[in-house]
Amino acid sequence: MFHADDFGLTAAINAGILEAYDRGLLRSTSLMVSAGAAEEAARAARDQPGLDVGLHLTLVEERPVLPPSAIPSLVSGTTFWPDFRSIGLRYATGRWRPSEACSEIAAQWDRLATLGLEASHCDGHQHLHLLPGVLGGVVQRARARGVRFVRSRLVEPIWEGDRLARRLEFLVLAGISATARAFVDTGADVDGSCVTTGFAAAGGMLTRARLLAMLDELRVRGVAVVEVMLHPGRVDAETRRKYGHWGYHWDRDLELLCDPVLADELERRGIEVTSFRELDRGGRRAAPGTPRA
Repeated sequence: MFHADDFGLTAAINAGILEAYDRGLLRSTSLMVSAGAAEEAARAARDQPGLDVGLHLTLVEERPVLPPSAIPSLVSGTTFWPDFRSIGLRYATGRWRPSEACSEIAAQWDRLATLGLEASHCDGHQHLHLLPGVLGGVVQRARARGVRFVRSRLVEPIWEGDRLARRLEFLVLAGISATARAFVDTGADVDGSCVTTGFAAAGGMLTRARLLAMLDELRVRGVAVVEVMLHPGRVDAETRRKYGHWGYHWDRDLELLCDPVLADELERRGIEVTSFRELDRGGRRAAPGTPRA
């Protein structure tokens, strides 16, 4: 399935995600409940019942749902610590407490319900939900709400042109995920074969040719269900001011999702475009073994 992270980030990002759903291949997105445009995103999602919505757990850069005084190790002032690297150092030295993260995660699930939405899946901003000591709490909370799908298996089958730093980041992340999964029965996969790809190129670097090559390679490996992680959106002054340091080209991911040639190529390969919600219902009309993205 094609998935958009960061729903609720800004009004422009929301507009791009909704456009990718209206006229493109996007079926699923996940909402950052404490981000600046979260309430607007929730209203839009309620008006678009066909759009599959999950929870994008957020423990970095944004404001928490809980008062900062309740989660002192997670915050610097009134916001979370600014990036994965600073949090990783604090986590490794015992100054970032998983127990506080689990409390904030519970509050974010409650906030999603307050916004009038029921999630079909959950994932995490900068993948901090995969940290050992945190993933177990994420899975527990998801199961309590009847949610089967927790992003936890990351695969990058092609590294064409990617920077070495990005490759190293992925290897660290994959190692963290494997460590956490070893101690948690995640229940996060579909037939044990659902994987997430796109980490290295999401944010404007994923081309049609590379995406198709990735899906072809994953099919050869026997993967039946693929979540393609993307960051579609429109860009305005607010988005550039607050998130320009990410270096994303949101409009490129939007163009990819709305590319009619890509849709034709997926159909030619017999790949069904689906969503977490549809998978939870057993798929739409696909025969067993039909590749899904």
